Amino acid sequence: METAQMTSILERLIKSHDDLLALGERKTDVLKLGDMKALDVLLKEEDLQVKKLQVIEKERMLKFANVTLRDILAQSEAREKEKLLNLQGKLVQTYDALKNRNELNQELLEHSLQYVNMSLSMVQPQSEPATYSNPKTNPYTSQSSSLFDSKA
Repeated sequence: METAQMTSILERLIKSHDDLLALGERKTDVLKLGDMKALDVLLKEEDLQVKKLQVIEKERMLKFANVTLRDILAQSEAREKEKLLNLQGKLVQTYDALKNRNELNQELLEHSLQYVNMSLSMVQPQSEPATYSNPKTNPYTSQSSSLFDSKA
C-alpha cells in the first residue's frame, strides 16, 4: 500500500517539476527577447505551479511523515523497488535540469539589470551642486565665522 502511494506521489512530483522546467525554458526565451508582458504572464503561471508543487509536498509529508523512500524500498518487492528507483532517478534528473535552467535565467536577469543600470547612468545628467558656490574661492581654505559676534 505504501509503495503505491509513494509511486503516485513521485509521479505527480515529476509531472509538476516537468511543468516547471517547461515554464523555465519558455522564460529563457522570453528573457532573451526582453518581452516583459510575457514574462509577467509566465511568472504568474510559475507561481501557480509552485503552489501545486507545495500541495503535493504537503501531502507527501502527511502520508510519509517519518518514512523515507529507503524504508519503503526495503519493504518492496523487486519489481516495485525498480519502479521506485526509476522514479527517484527521474525526479533527481528533472530537479537538476530545473536547477540549471533557473541558474541560467538568473544570469540572464542579472545581465538585463546591468544593461538597464548602465543605460540609465548614461542617460541621466551629472548632478550639479544644489547650492551656489563662488567659483573664484579656494575650496581648501575655510573661513569659519561664528553666527554671533559678541563682546564679553
